Amino acid sequence: MSLEHTQKTYEKLGREDPFYAVLTDERFRHNRWDVPEFFATGEREVAEVFEYIRQTELVVPRGRALDFGCGVGRLTQALATRFDRVTGVDIAESMAAKARELNQHGGRVEYFANAVDNLRFLDDRSFDFVYSSITLQHVPPPSNVRYVEEFLRILRPGGVAVFQVPNGREIRDGSWQETFYKLRRQYFRRAWKIVRGKPPYEMHYIPRCVVERTIAANSARLVDTKSFGPSGRQNNFRYFVIKH
Repeated sequence: MSLEHTQKTYEKLGREDPFYAVLTDERFRHNRWDVPEFFATGEREVAEVFEYIRQTELVVPRGRALDFGCGVGRLTQALATRFDRVTGVDIAESMAAKARELNQHGGRVEYFANAVDNLRFLDDRSFDFVYSSITLQHVPPPSNVRYVEEFLRILRPGGVAVFQVPNGREIRDGSWQETFYKLRRQYFRRAWKIVRGKPPYEMHYIPRCVVERTIAANSARLVDTKSFGPSGRQNNFRYFVIKH
């Protein structure tokens, strides 16, 4: 699978309806989000995450943070109240441009567009905290796993990554299940959304066992997981990880 469709979808949404593209609540489609309330949702989410971190063994250095899948900066701006420097990365330049326009923290915050499945423009061991929410679920495999590897590459020892991605069963490369997965989640989902008049973004997952193997293989440790979304849902997780 390629990132080209994902990039084109979010470039278009970034130009036409950027807030809805980030939080796809039908009540606020066609630019009906109240901008202060939109950013307040980011503040509430980041506060919730850091309250949960406070209850674990994790201590997050407050130097530099990455918001991966930053959109227009909903979470980036909230992270900027907790870190000295924050970098936002999105697949669409239209999103990054809007985020720069709305930036409230001057040079302490920077935004980049990145449409490849690596973060090579960011140095090894250069971040204290990496955060990603409702982003990896729109990235097709194997790129979604490569991004997790990149999160761990850029973390400093003692740094913390918190990222969310749905869970699902592991599929063997080259199997008929892999072919079915691609047809259903790539082509069929896009077509069905277009028929219904919705943006044709894709929905993907990473099997929890693959996430755990990736963490262990990249000099990091899984500290905790937390169900993400409606109460009781067990197929979507936030992962809390520390780099050795």
